[in-house]
Amino acid sequence: MIDHIITSTLLILFLLLLSALLEKRIDPCLKYALWLLAVVKLLIPLPAFETHMSVLNLVDQTALESGDTDYRPGAHTDTALTQSGTPDASASDQNLEQNALDQKTSDQKNSDPNNLNQNVLNPAFWDQNASDQQTAPISFFQISVILTALWIAGILLCGGIFLWSAVRFRNWLRHDRILTGRYRDKLPIFEIDGLGTPCLTGVFAPAIYVDRKAHFDEEQLAYILAHEYTHFRHGDHLWTVVRCICICIYWYNPFVWLAAYRSANDCELACDAGTLKRIGEENHIQYARTLILAAEMLSQTPGMRMAGYRTGAAGGMQEMKKRIRLIKNRPRTRIATLAATLVLCCGIVGCTYGSAVHDGGTQDPPGLTDDAQPDPPITRTDTEALTNAEINTEIHIENAMAESETEINTETAAGLDAETAADPESMVYHGITLYADPESDQVCIGVQPSELRDHMEYFYIPSGDVQRRLISLMEQTKPDWQDDGDLSVIVKKGLKETGYELYYNSYAYTVFEGGYLYTTDSDPEHDFAESLVRNEALCDLVRQALSDELGYEQVDITQIHDIVSAKLDVRSIFTDWKFYSQTITDQKILALFEDWFSNATYILWGAGCGNENACLELTLADGNVIRLSMATDSCPNFGVNGVYYDYRPKASWGNTEFYQYFDEIPWKWTL
Repeated sequence: MIDHIITSTLLILFLLLLSALLEKRIDPCLKYALWLLAVVKLLIPLPAFETHMSVLNLVDQTALESGDTDYRPGAHTDTALTQSGTPDASASDQNLEQNALDQKTSDQKNSDPNNLNQNVLNPAFWDQNASDQQTAPISFFQISVILTALWIAGILLCGGIFLWSAVRFRNWLRHDRILTGRYRDKLPIFEIDGLGTPCLTGVFAPAIYVDRKAHFDEEQLAYILAHEYTHFRHGDHLWTVVRCICICIYWYNPFVWLAAYRSANDCELACDAGTLKRIGEENHIQYARTLILAAEMLSQTPGMRMAGYRTGAAGGMQEMKKRIRLIKNRPRTRIATLAATLVLCCGIVGCTYGSAVHDGGTQDPPGLTDDAQPDPPITRTDTEALTNAEINTEIHIENAMAESETEINTETAAGLDAETAADPESMVYHGITLYADPESDQVCIGVQPSELRDHMEYFYIPSGDVQRRLISLMEQTKPDWQDDGDLSVIVKKGLKETGYELYYNSYAYTVFEGGYLYTTDSDPEHDFAESLVRNEALCDLVRQALSDELGYEQVDITQIHDIVSAKLDVRSIFTDWKFYSQTITDQKILALFEDWFSNATYILWGAGCGNENACLELTLADGNVIRLSMATDSCPNFGVNGVYYDYRPKASWGNTEFYQYFDEIPWKWTL
């Protein structure tokens, strides 16, 4: 039991640390799936295998080094030794008889009424009795019974609380609910008063519940229903029950409570990611506003948060802050990060799932032979041999531990080296170094050049006089926060993004044509606020710097005509991350490409469909070359230096129609 508590706690601590490290590097759905390791460990407490990597080897080694061998039978076997080191049977018998006689005499003296007063007045009598009480410990069985009783009582108490809350909540829902329809012909939708936030509840008959007084318009209600349906598809209404079961069983372990809380938050992040895939990434702002509204409703009915066996569209404002940021900039899982994560997970599974290695099976207790008899007596001539054996044993154990540690370090280092090699911190573009991360104290320009690249976005950080001028202009640009603002100015003017963003003072500004800068804020001070300001001087300076230093220009897609050749370079997960290239010169196919790309529709807020993993180089008859960052999933879109377009001629159309012409590239995923 102690071993399981140690290993499960270490596993949870590892997952908490890994979750924090991968916050901005891995897809929320994959990060949420990592908690399955903890669930399996908690609900199946038996060790799966023996391994030198197990942390229990360290526990055993610590016990050996401390000399604590009293837990084994025969550790305290008293053997009378003669001067030569051989046992003397007569001496042993005499000692036993003398001990029995002394004990009988002592009992008689203590029970004699004539000696009672003398015993009472004798301090040695009390010292002897006190010593006897101290040397009479509570048996291990009694302690086990007490701890087991406390554990079962805690399970019954926690389980009773959860069950009472669930039954009470269920009865309340069924008392005043009204059926309003069904979602996708599967989930019933009910309305009820006083619910607070929409939720999905029910184990055997799940249903969606919406507050009757909720101020949702049709679009927002559609987002809410899509969110709860995603919970249903993920099976989250069942996983909430699993979390409650783990809490009940391990009520005494605070790390299990913490893991349940963090996994519930990751559940909502994963649901947000799945919902955006369903409704479209371009609707992330409207979706975020809907969540903010749901959070405001929940804050007015805080009692509803206790229902841990249900899923909800909103949590607290602190959790909502993180969700809004991830909705705006949802991380993408790179293959290097995935590989390193798998290596680390394999290492921690070996450390926490396995049991300690015991050479030759179960070891016999020291001092006993194979038939459970005392060891032959040790003579003085055997002392040196015993000492050498102990030394050799310690050396063997230390070597085994060193090998285990080397294995762990080697696997971890291999994973980290692979990630470092495949995930460089910078790239060279037109002779200029672009960085993977921005600098907090400088104005950084985020760009997405139409090239094969490891990161979705890179950062150009000007220096010298240009940087000083940029900082001065950025300091003059103050956000004008609007709690219910919109992009009506941008929409009315028909302005597009310029293909670059500005990062400064923890804000990310999306730059539109005409010198407009747009940013959002989700701090508690502003809830979810938007800002649209104009600084043409700043935007002109940035555009000039990008053009002069990087050759980074906006591209007019209507100029895509008279294509001579189309060369596709791909390095994608759908090609096993191998590089492939193919050039097409067939005029019929090139004519199709010209029609598709030159008539494409602008996508507000970009795409994020693996566009960094495929680059289409179009050579025109006039000698100009235009590069497009093609999506590598099913989405028919491309980017041109950070500006994204949808090129499908009709709604029921995907990327299959494009990639089928590049038949030399082994595309292993059916789009």
